[in-house]
Amino acid sequence: MTTATAAWATVVVRVGADDVDLVSGLLWDAGVAGVEERPTGDVDVVELRAGVSSELVDRAVSALSAPPLGALVVVEPVADDGLDHWREFARPWRAGSRLVVVPSWQEPPGWTGPDDLVLSVDPGRAFGSGAHPTTRMCLAELERLVEPDSAVADIGSGSGVLAVAAARLGAALVVAVDIDPEAVRATAENADRNGVRGVVTTSDTPAEQLEAGAYDLVVANIAAGTLAQLAPALVRAVADDGTIVVSGVLEEQVGPVLAAFEAEGLGLAGTVADDDWRTLLVRRP
Repeated sequence: MTTATAAWATVVVRVGADDVDLVSGLLWDAGVAGVEERPTGDVDVVELRAGVSSELVDRAVSALSAPPLGALVVVEPVADDGLDHWREFARPWRAGSRLVVVPSWQEPPGWTGPDDLVLSVDPGRAFGSGAHPTTRMCLAELERLVEPDSAVADIGSGSGVLAVAAARLGAALVVAVDIDPEAVRATAENADRNGVRGVVTTSDTPAEQLEAGAYDLVVANIAAGTLAQLAPALVRAVADDGTIVVSGVLEEQVGPVLAAFEAEGLGLAGTVADDDWRTLLVRRP
């Protein structure tokens, strides 16, 4: 393994095709900005390349090198600050039936329909393209669940794509919180870019300090371990008849995450799957 001295680096690992979702999940949990899959010439082996800030390189490498995975990891320094390096991989993508997410430096694609809601999003320096399966599933659930005048809380807002989508779908109030100042800035800029800054409120307020029972819909697309820790705060924030959408969960992590919400009196109302990733809908009985 080489040592990265640049502000950003690329973590490279080759894994079996059946382990791609598991290893991608470990990388996302370690805080990488994006994960790209590349063929290797062997149909049973896939190369994963993850962009990561220099301060998180050791965390990402440790996650992959530790047993039982024990993967051989290579770290490649990135010559620039990492922003332009990852822009070249971004592409427009669809979620749900009518949400289309377009990188802010690109034009909407020709396949966009007249009834589509186009979200122009710059993911910023820390959040990749946002086209992860968990993001797509959350957006599809927002499209289904957001009603006019809904109050929505986006916990761990990242680039703000979920908060912007909720506002564009008709929510009257969206509170987007993230402990990372870069996420707060990116969410505010993307809300401005999409004309919903009057609806989306951004802050670094901890989830535990959100107003109790104030939100019809709470969405959190973050690591499974963090979801379990935040379960009491999310349950406190949601209205009695509201719904919590949690994502960032691999199939084998569903049990512990669901147990954390069941301990707070909520039950499973639905599950959405995309390969090995799961999105859970939880509500009070």
